[in-house]
Amino acid sequence: MANVLESSASPRHIQWNNPLRLLFSSETWISFGFILLNFVLGLFWFVVLVTLISTGLATVITLVGIPLLAGTMLLWIWGARVERMRFNSMLGERIMDPYAPLPDGGLWDKLKTRLRDQHVWMDLLYLFILFPIGLIQFVIAIVWTSVAFSMIAAPSWFWVNDATGDWTINTLPEAIGVALVGIPVLLALPYILIGMVRAHAWLARHLLGSDIESILTERVGQLTESRSRAVNASVDELRRIERDLHDGAQQRLVRLAMDLGRAKEKMDSDPEGAKALVSDAHDEAKLAMREIRDLVRGIHPAVLTDRGLDAAISALAGRTSIPVTVETDLPERLPDAIESTAYFVVAEALTNVARHSGATSASVTARVANGVLLLDVVDNGHGGAVTTPSGGLAGLADRVAGVDGTLTVDSPVGGPTRIHLELPCG
Repeated sequence: MANVLESSASPRHIQWNNPLRLLFSSETWISFGFILLNFVLGLFWFVVLVTLISTGLATVITLVGIPLLAGTMLLWIWGARVERMRFNSMLGERIMDPYAPLPDGGLWDKLKTRLRDQHVWMDLLYLFILFPIGLIQFVIAIVWTSVAFSMIAAPSWFWVNDATGDWTINTLPEAIGVALVGIPVLLALPYILIGMVRAHAWLARHLLGSDIESILTERVGQLTESRSRAVNASVDELRRIERDLHDGAQQRLVRLAMDLGRAKEKMDSDPEGAKALVSDAHDEAKLAMREIRDLVRGIHPAVLTDRGLDAAISALAGRTSIPVTVETDLPERLPDAIESTAYFVVAEALTNVARHSGATSASVTARVANGVLLLDVVDNGHGGAVTTPSGGLAGLADRVAGVDGTLTVDSPVGGPTRIHLELPCG
């Protein structure tokens, strides 16, 4: 039992085999105060939530109840956050907010996100059951503490008041015997208090949110998957570069070498023919340089290194065959990996828009909010873009996952198509 208790979420190291030291430990009396707060807060939330929810449901037909219920939801979300703070500060727990991130849309979009979030309703469940839990803990803690101290104090007044009635002690030995029995009752008090609080903390971790260990475990799994996807995306990118070099610049360089070789052979016998071959070789050299330059620009253009993502996106928009509006709010340079990934996404997205969407215009917006790069590419084409396992959009998502980002595609049939990118900049 001691090993189980010592391995719980509490960071404090308690000597469970020393009841006397445990009795005077800080965790015991913090647990006692925590239980008292459970009763007070449980009663408060029960009364407030029952009153507001019943009133909101009763008046929802008049439309007055709708904003009342929405406000009540925000209130209990705030109350759950306060509970997490109470657990974290008083008990050393690590309960994190489990909510899904809110979208960038209006109030209605944010409200729908909260309504669909199961953690919001688990918050409500917790606040409702906090009252009966707090009441039971309060009764046990107060009764156990008062009985223990009364028994130990029996020699002082020769009587003890228990939970079933009054009975008197007529002799001092009887009083001393009761006091001796009261000592183990008192020494058991820390185990009762701490046990109840830790059981409560276990319940809170499962209802109010995931503890840090669960989050880290899930995070490791996500990073392992994203790393695998990033490696696959890198392999695909290397194959694309190899294919482009083989089919493009390499073929032109081979032809260039052949033309120069033929020109060398005709230099003395046919100077005019040799001159024409040299001219053709010059043209091939220029085309090969152009293809290599375009290939390098697709990997990491010089303008991105020299002037940043804002200028690089503007350059992409200028080379696109349809009008592209660019709006950016990037007050400072972003990490190289973030800029490179964002540039690649915009380049591929605009290429797809120009080739496949049938759009007549597009827009690119980029801004940084709360340490996250938010980027959108929107076109007015016919839509219908889908993400297939071996498709270009899946490759974009894999590349984005490699830097811990997310890529979502919203492309209903008939359009418009919106590609939304989120990349953490920290």
